[in-house]
Amino acid sequence: MYIFDIKTIALTVVFLIISSIMAVEFSRQIKKDTDRKKRRIALYSLILAFMFLLTHLFVIISAGVPFFTGNLYQFFMLFFVICSFGAYAALSLAQRDLANTQEYIFTSLLIAASTLAAEYTAFYIIFRDAIEFQGLLTILSSLMVMVTSFLLLRFLMQITNEDIYEFVKKYKYMGSIFGGMALGGIPYIVLSSMMPLTEGAGIHSFLAPFIYMALANLLFMLIPDLFGEKLIMKNVQSHLSLFSHNPDSVFRVDLQGYIRNVNKEAVELTGYSATELTGLHFIDLIGNSEEENKIRKYYRKVLSGETKVIETTLKKADSTFAEVRITAVRIIVKNTTVGVFGILRDITEQKNADEMIEYLAYHDELTNLPNRRNLEKVMAGLFIKDEVFSLIYLDFDRFKRINDTFGHSFGDKILVQIGRELAKIVPENCLVSRIGGDEFAILVTQGNKPEAMAANIIKAFQTPIFAEGMEFLITASIGVAHFPDDTNDLELLLKYADMAMYKAKENGTNHFQFFDQSMVDQDVNKFELENELRNAINNDSLNVFYQPKYNTFTNQITGAEALARWKHHRHGMIPPGVFIPIAEEANLIVPLERMIIRKVFRQLVTWMEQGYKVPRTSINISIIHFYQEDFVNFMQYSLKEYDLVGELIEIEVTESIMIKKEDSINEQLQALREIGIEVSIDDFGTGYSSLSYLSKLSVDRLKIDQSFVSHSQENREIISTIVSMATNLKLKVIAEGVETESQIDLLKSLGCQEVQGYFYSPPLPSNEYEIMMNRELLAN
Repeated sequence: MYIFDIKTIALTVVFLIISSIMAVEFSRQIKKDTDRKKRRIALYSLILAFMFLLTHLFVIISAGVPFFTGNLYQFFMLFFVICSFGAYAALSLAQRDLANTQEYIFTSLLIAASTLAAEYTAFYIIFRDAIEFQGLLTILSSLMVMVTSFLLLRFLMQITNEDIYEFVKKYKYMGSIFGGMALGGIPYIVLSSMMPLTEGAGIHSFLAPFIYMALANLLFMLIPDLFGEKLIMKNVQSHLSLFSHNPDSVFRVDLQGYIRNVNKEAVELTGYSATELTGLHFIDLIGNSEEENKIRKYYRKVLSGETKVIETTLKKADSTFAEVRITAVRIIVKNTTVGVFGILRDITEQKNADEMIEYLAYHDELTNLPNRRNLEKVMAGLFIKDEVFSLIYLDFDRFKRINDTFGHSFGDKILVQIGRELAKIVPENCLVSRIGGDEFAILVTQGNKPEAMAANIIKAFQTPIFAEGMEFLITASIGVAHFPDDTNDLELLLKYADMAMYKAKENGTNHFQFFDQSMVDQDVNKFELENELRNAINNDSLNVFYQPKYNTFTNQITGAEALARWKHHRHGMIPPGVFIPIAEEANLIVPLERMIIRKVFRQLVTWMEQGYKVPRTSINISIIHFYQEDFVNFMQYSLKEYDLVGELIEIEVTESIMIKKEDSINEQLQALREIGIEVSIDDFGTGYSSLSYLSKLSVDRLKIDQSFVSHSQENREIISTIVSMATNLKLKVIAEGVETESQIDLLKSLGCQEVQGYFYSPPLPSNEYEIMMNRELLAN
């Protein structure tokens, strides 16, 4: 008869199968959670030890052997501690990929010894009175436990270290079942080896657990073997896929440097067949002897364990060359280096693109001359070497007129010719660069005379340039600055040369000017004025003067032009010809004009409250204002804010507005006219626009420029044409700059009824203009 209860044995095996599944899941979770690895191992070890303890309670119950209940506490504590230690060791060691055979054997023996120690010690405590060791069975039990430990560790390591879950899912459950069955047999074979044969019981009663254990181990043995074969196949296929389907060229090279295998990309890259490449030394593919030494040194470093990227030249079968980037890694089998994988990427196009980007970064795309960045780089090099040099800065006079007349495309062709001409004049050891537009700079190295070079440039450009059948005389204005005499700051040197060039331009163009410190003082003064103008605008401290407009037949005031005036606290009255260009350059013109608009509106309200019949007042508006999206809204809001009607306001725009011909500008002009604001074209007749544009523009009045009025007799026909054309287009006309009675008589004879100028009145402060309006009001 059997000494074990079959039902209880089955329950024990089920619990151990569950424990096996838990152990596998715990081990894989520990592998993923690197931050809390030790805490997880400790917790999971206690859980597994508790599960093993429960199974052994079933073993005790199913054994049919009397046990001493007074020893149960000792049994529980000792078994739980030993099982916790064993589980901790197994989970810890399962995280490692034990490629070393000796380490694997040692770890397996350690697990087997822990298991045997736990089983024999625990059973000895609880069954002390019934123990009688069977020597042969004890040896057999130990061997079987060792086999189970080897299989268990191998399976746990395989499952833990395989990262593709779907790949291990089937084997995880199969291995857990057979592993649980094998573990379930361990306590019974150990207990059988510790019990005497009972009278009447056959030998098969004691051998049954061993037969079961042998079968369970045999089944469990199949799982790591089958799983291992799958892993090997997966790794081989992964390796082959990485090798064969790699988008880069892959070479497998032995320790001596001979090529043993290549993929198809390597064949395409080199132009050799796979057969020709096999057996070839990798040095035979390198471009030159200098590169050979570099690659040999690199190969030795790779074999010593360094993994680096290197770029070199590859010699192809057709004797052409390709630029390649090599990444080399060792091939290691059982901790021994057996070769190297060389992964080559063709970077020829990338190199060419990089060279092109580098070239474009340091050269002007139009003229192919070095650009400003290149110039600054060379200057920095001379600065580091502490070498003396000079900088010539050039600007070509009247070039803007060519662009405006013939277009930028034609202007670009002229710039190319200018660049070629400069390259001919300047010595090779100097640098010609294009800064931008029609500005060029020449770095004059030590030993060359910048004044002689500047003189040669001026002389060369006194001869006309020919382009597309036309000749152009483009003279140069040149500024010269010296390093380090003028400054040892490279950025300032460029600025100083630029200042000297502008000084030459101011002095009549077509000559060169050396930098001196007085130019800085002038530039600083301009910079100070810009800051002070900005503050004046923000503080609303500019003034408005009013120049009256008169009817030539009635001599009555018809309106006035509002003019901005700036009384500086140190310099006194600064002319508009000085501060208006500063405002335009510093992007202050829009806030300046809006400040003037608000001041005029406030003044008109004041006069109307005092009972004056205020005529229409005109305000100058720059074309920049028409590119502000809110301009029309600003005018509408301001009129509403001050409770004014549009009929009191006129805006004056320059003739350049006709050159633009933009629909959006015309729409804004029309919107202003719809609210009563009149539109006047200022300085009419001085621009480049066609008179036919007038019929398309929403304007009310033409203002004849004072340049025609000042020489009215010579320009009689022009004035007559403007007046006649305006009459036909139903436009009003006013002449500005009227200073003499003869000019008045002529304008009246030509039909121009409205004028303004010093003949009647200069621009007046608001209080003086108020007196003039009051006097006229009393006269009427």
